[in-house]
Amino acid sequence: MLRRLLVARSALCSSVKLLNAAPVRNTPSQSITPIDVFWRRSYANLPNNQESHPIAAEEQPEGDQNGPSIDVDKKRKILELEMEVMRQEGRKVPTPAKIKEENWNHLLQLRSRNQRRQYYLYLWNTEMVKESQRIKKEQRRVEIAKRKEELTQENAENDHLIYGLFHNTMFLRVYESTMDHWHNNKLIQAMQFGQNLVIDCSYDDYMNDKEMRNTAKQLTLCFALNRMHNEPFNVHHCNANFQKTTMKNLQKSLVQIHDTAFPFNITEKSYLDLFPKEKLVYLTPHCKNDLEEFNPDDIYIVGAMVDKSSQEAVSLGKAKKQGLRMARLPLDRYFQFKSGKSLTIDQMLQILLELKTSNNFEKALRHVPRRKIVPMDEQQLELQKRLKEKNQLNKFKFSMGKFSDRKYKKR
Repeated sequence: MLRRLLVARSALCSSVKLLNAAPVRNTPSQSITPIDVFWRRSYANLPNNQESHPIAAEEQPEGDQNGPSIDVDKKRKILELEMEVMRQEGRKVPTPAKIKEENWNHLLQLRSRNQRRQYYLYLWNTEMVKESQRIKKEQRRVEIAKRKEELTQENAENDHLIYGLFHNTMFLRVYESTMDHWHNNKLIQAMQFGQNLVIDCSYDDYMNDKEMRNTAKQLTLCFALNRMHNEPFNVHHCNANFQKTTMKNLQKSLVQIHDTAFPFNITEKSYLDLFPKEKLVYLTPHCKNDLEEFNPDDIYIVGAMVDKSSQEAVSLGKAKKQGLRMARLPLDRYFQFKSGKSLTIDQMLQILLELKTSNNFEKALRHVPRRKIVPMDEQQLELQKRLKEKNQLNKFKFSMGKFSDRKYKKR
């Protein structure tokens, strides 16, 4: 089997060398098959500006007016062969049968071997985590069954009353479903009488796939934090695109978001179509206006964006284009930051919930992560160090006011 894999790998490498050696000519007589184009892009590992140019639309042969259509099954077989070769080499690659369809679609779009190797490693780690969870769950199931058997044997041998959970007790157990109904009831009351809060979900085009998955996790955490609060917001998720990764991952976490009885507001409409424009305030860290106090009559907008790769002022430009009021949290008044001042969506929600309850910025900004700010003792040490350096410089400073003309004339 290994010998066959090595022969297949050498055949692929030789075909790549032949393709690289052959000159690329955009002539109608040249016959380039779709699978050759895929091999050249997949195994030659060329930069984007050095890839083989596709045949122009007017130079395509007759009967192929819709562009080159690459057979997906052939591409999958090639990638499966590549994974098998890497597995024989001792690399960490996933099992092809356990790869999901969405992961296959992302994998087929990768052009270089290095990108595929990194994605193979990511899928392998995910598969190992799931396998570990499955083993732990199986062990826990065996332990629970063993414990139940021991308790049943003890109860059969005991003639007295047994007190405790599932036995004779004066307490009523509160189930998780009852707690969920209680928290959902608070959200329903917030929908009727609470203050509105908008989360703008229109930034999928400015994020990569990993950032969109992180955004979905933060939106799920926001739903849980808002539901647990005594006075939750009536949160509206506007500009939602259900074809993007953010909404797809959010639907996996919250399966009931499209259920009419589930207290979750999500829509493809804009917030300008739902609320009056004069009440909207866009919270963006790139503007210059500080939020002086929390106004319960305003409707605040938080952008659902994880911008680790780019720090462009996208929300500022959008708010200016739509003519909305803008504000930012007064973070510089209370903290000295080590790194960037960007906060996650759930941290913004916690701050706004505290401002809604107490309208106290010092109390609300406790939700800012301590790892991003300089502690007070370090700030005092820095100030003392600067004062000491300033005093030392003043000792050597020459002052013209201390020069005496009379003493100079007497000499």
